[in-house]
Amino acid sequence: MAKYLIPTADVVFKKIFGGHPHLLKSFLNAILPLPDDGQIVSLNYLSGEQIPLIPEFKRTIVDVKCIDQQGLT
Repeated sequence: MAKYLIPTADVVFKKIFGGHPHLLKSFLNAILPLPDDGQIVSLNYLSGEQIPLIPEFKRTIVDVKCIDQQGLT
């Protein structure tokens, strides 16, 4: 039986895109419904888990901060 890596798993995704910001930028521009003038031009990897102030909300993990062509983050 063949074994495959699941790219949606956190560890695999980070291994593929963690050290290659140009690949991640291209991937996000391809899959996100961004307008032509809103494509991602740069991104920064963030570290750590950000826990919301309201305990009822789910915890979220933010790994990337993106900036588009209009300078919006």
